[in-house]
Amino acid sequence: MPRRTCIGCRRTDEQSSLIRLVRRGGTVVDGTRPRAEGRGAYLHPGCVVMAVERRAIGRAFPGATVDAELLRLLDPESVPE
Repeated sequence: MPRRTCIGCRRTDEQSSLIRLVRRGGTVVDGTRPRAEGRGAYLHPGCVVMAVERRAIGRAFPGATVDAELLRLLDPESVPE
């Protein structure tokens, strides 16, 4: 099984345990299913807050915005109502 690095915690893990993020039209979205084309980055579901605090998503996808629905799915407490 391929190993990938989480952009939040920087630990490597099996690809199947990470969520793939992709840039689609200037917005970062879930690229796990169906397999989306384009530049991707990987993230543990529990590392979304760490990735936001470290600005890792912005470094992986310069100039892109993060889909609020994606953040809500990953970590419901990180998105204000």
